[in-house]
Amino acid sequence: MPIRTLRPTNNGSRHQALLTTDGLSKVAPEKALLTTLKKNGGRNNQGYITCRHKGGGHKQKYRIIDFKRSEFDGLTATVKTIEYDPNRTCRICLVCYENGQKRYILAPKGLNVGDKIVSGKAVDVQIGNSMELGSIPDGQIVHNVEFTPGKGGQICRSAGTFATVLGHDAKYVTLRLMSGEVRKFLPACRATIGAVGNEDWELVSFGKAGKSRWRGIRPTVRGCAVVVKESVLSVTMLLVLPGASVVRVLRPARLRSGLISSLCVVAMASRKELNRNVQKF
Repeated sequence: MPIRTLRPTNNGSRHQALLTTDGLSKVAPEKALLTTLKKNGGRNNQGYITCRHKGGGHKQKYRIIDFKRSEFDGLTATVKTIEYDPNRTCRICLVCYENGQKRYILAPKGLNVGDKIVSGKAVDVQIGNSMELGSIPDGQIVHNVEFTPGKGGQICRSAGTFATVLGHDAKYVTLRLMSGEVRKFLPACRATIGAVGNEDWELVSFGKAGKSRWRGIRPTVRGCAVVVKESVLSVTMLLVLPGASVVRVLRPARLRSGLISSLCVVAMASRKELNRNVQKF
């Protein structure tokens, strides 16, 4: 989805860059797949903050996403809508199976309304299909990858992410993540073909601090960033050079933020005299 910028009519809109709604279905979310999203403001059951910088934000309904894709193996599903999800960076799509059941899944790049998808242990390799890693050929990109068979996808779920299948061996399937990390997975772990859509999310700029507060993100302030005044530590050193006059050493070391800079000793003497025995007092 392309990015649009706002006219700089005020300070808040001057640097904003937002995603357009092109390609999204203008329908209400499926009520049967909505649930209440309880917020705790980053606090535990005793009221202590256990996760900082969280709190506030708009009320939101959580969309129940089918990360397993194993409940209706072999049944063809049709993409009905592509919707916005306030709880994640990627888009989600509503699919309807042949038996009338509806589920939300992550919307991969290139999947459109009306497309047919299917899940199973070994199905056709096309965008949106879910299958075991052992059946996916080398070089294919996947997302929504399971760590444990049957647990549901846990990695490569945010906007624009994917993993690349590098190879197969007797026990494991090797994948390279976007971070460059290479991991081994069991062949029975499932993944979805293609990359997660909405890759332009990384170009979004909120433009003002208030928009982060709307999303439930509180300011990131350490609270202990005290400006340390620059103090000077006077250090006196003498160089006794045989056959030469005693030269004052130097210059004060600066104490900045608890780190003492190195002392620079300046002596007005010749190279031959400096090579002799020097005693420091």
